[in-house]
Amino acid sequence: MGEKEMIDALIERVWSSPRLPVAMEALERLWIARSAGVEPSGPSSSIDTDNAIRYVEAAAILACSSQSAHRLTAYRLATYVHELFAGSIDGLDAAVRAVLVRLGNFPSVLTNASIDQALVSTPWAIAQEELVRRRGNEVLIARQSLLLTDFQKKLWDNLSGGASIAISAPTSTGKSFILQAFISNAYASRPGFCACYVVPTRALISQVQADMKLALGDAGANDVEVITVPPEPDEQLPAKVVFVFTQERLQILLNNDPNRKVHFLVIDEAHSVQDGDRGILLQGVIDELVARKIDTQLLFASPTVSNLDIFGRMTGRSDISPQSTDEATVSQNFIEVEVTGVKRGDVALYARDGASRNEIGKAQLGQTLASRTDCLVHLSHRFGSEKQSIVYADGQADAEKIALQISTLRGADHEHQPASDSLQELSNLAKEAVHSKYVLAATVLNGVGFHYGNIPTVLRNAIEEAFSVGQLRYLVCTSTLLAGVNMPAQNIFMHTPQRKKSTPLESIDFWNLSGRAGRLRKEFQGNIYLLNYREWKEQPLSGPRLSPIVPAMQQAIDLRSSDLNAVIDDDSTAAISARGELETAFVRLLSDYKSGRIAATLDRSYPAPSPTSRHQLENALSNADKRISNG
Repeated sequence: MGEKEMIDALIERVWSSPRLPVAMEALERLWIARSAGVEPSGPSSSIDTDNAIRYVEAAAILACSSQSAHRLTAYRLATYVHELFAGSIDGLDAAVRAVLVRLGNFPSVLTNASIDQALVSTPWAIAQEELVRRRGNEVLIARQSLLLTDFQKKLWDNLSGGASIAISAPTSTGKSFILQAFISNAYASRPGFCACYVVPTRALISQVQADMKLALGDAGANDVEVITVPPEPDEQLPAKVVFVFTQERLQILLNNDPNRKVHFLVIDEAHSVQDGDRGILLQGVIDELVARKIDTQLLFASPTVSNLDIFGRMTGRSDISPQSTDEATVSQNFIEVEVTGVKRGDVALYARDGASRNEIGKAQLGQTLASRTDCLVHLSHRFGSEKQSIVYADGQADAEKIALQISTLRGADHEHQPASDSLQELSNLAKEAVHSKYVLAATVLNGVGFHYGNIPTVLRNAIEEAFSVGQLRYLVCTSTLLAGVNMPAQNIFMHTPQRKKSTPLESIDFWNLSGRAGRLRKEFQGNIYLLNYREWKEQPLSGPRLSPIVPAMQQAIDLRSSDLNAVIDDDSTAAISARGELETAFVRLLSDYKSGRIAATLDRSYPAPSPTSRHQLENALSNADKRISNG
């Protein structure tokens, strides 16, 4: 038997052992109980050091596997044991470091100082293994030698080789860092290079702009300007620019600058191509840039898309290769909090894994938990006060109400402690940017902020910065955080979350938000508290994490063909839902018809070749063109 076969057999032996799930359940229970500040209940309420050592040994074996389930279990075993037994087991720091290195998760080594410094005490054979592993993941980025995760290294190599890629990866995999570093290095080394970074919201423009400027500076590309507002038709741009736009702003650029081409196009949160008229517009600007430069290097990034081939089909580019991973650099614990006594605030905590749950412990808050707001306010205050926490609200008014109540509780906790100078400055900015009685001006003084789309940009940027550096302990957010704004926290609290009124969060949004639990290099685990989970209309943990998407253009052409034809025929009597989306599709199709691109557009929008509805659509467009020309 060869070495690989022996290792595979050992991995299978560990993975199939009935003691493994028992160990995982016990470690998870103890770790979550400690994190939540409750007494653990149920079986295995304690673990002896001999078993803890064996669990780390099992993790070291599973870390050699290429299967993601094995690797996640290895990570959780090792990090749970370290945080429960640190300082009480000789050699534990070096052993956990070895597991993280075998996983290629080099950034997590920096999470704990003792693990980061453990190489000197590592046995020579393990240290030599680490040195070999490091060389395989080490790259020169921005004139510095950096260690990447396995996922980051593969992405870097593919981009450097000129590949166009569609990525599906959790929020915390560090893909944005690689994209921005690649763009910066290209500007520093490739004359005439031009990149465009498309994001779905204005809130994300500011964050990407700031990160992009830092990356360009690190690469020595200080002569590159980051442009976020489309220039006027006759405006002279600097020689080197990188565009960071929403699809609407990119469309203005393309209209004002008909000769503009880009070498590298990033579509962040690429699943938004399925979002109604904005999705149709997004696909339109992508198609226009590809038409102007057929070999434009493309990068589609999304957290949970199962059918990555859709991006190649919708753009007509067969060279787009999929790259998918479900391994994050930080793992997440899903904690169900069930209210068992409304008047006294009795709750039971469970670790959730799909449809199953394991009891963690119980607590009594001494507060009435009669409503959804009561639960979000008091449970986040009880279980989230030790580390930074995000609380999900369903809208602007909801966010302000929840933030104010959490702020009141924190004010009572720290009654005689004045706010820091930085929080006082943030409060003053809120008064200046909005008005003197704006709720945020009061809440930030107690370390509580809120975040939604309708906040002045300068204030929203200041809120994001204050939370990212730890000045704000709580951030009450709306769905704006789903659009890629990168603000992780250790804890996330959700109760029957909705994106729109009476519309539960879709699976892709739930997993996108959950991926923000856990801060790289700050903690190994993040917690997602699911409040009264059994009341949720949708049960996202029971379904798949990855979801297929259908571009909005394909939805209009293929799935709503009769309604689309009615819009094109200007049939005002037809009862049509979401008419605005179909009107946007009509404008795009008519433009393609007049420019001679209609065949390619329709080829990419039908999953089956040449259905009867295609001929009807082409006739309707022909008639509409004649009607408009003669009108």
